[in-house]
Amino acid sequence: MTAIRVLICWVYTNTRSVLASQLLHISSTSSLVVFSPARINAAQEVVWYALYAFTLWLIVAIVYKTYGKTLTRAAS
Repeated sequence: MTAIRVLICWVYTNTRSVLASQLLHISSTSSLVVFSPARINAAQEVVWYALYAFTLWLIVAIVYKTYGKTLTRAAS
């Protein structure tokens, strides 16, 4: 998913920490496993992933609105 990649890159760009980027990736993947409903059909799974994608894109929009096109903090 593109949105999670944008967020991972944003975390790395602002922290220069591979560990922080990996932890974001791990938390994203594990949240899909932990919070996904059990015993769902294909249509419900599509809705689940669409909701997850929408949430990620909403976070990307908030980061974009806060940090601008460069997605980096202002230089000190």
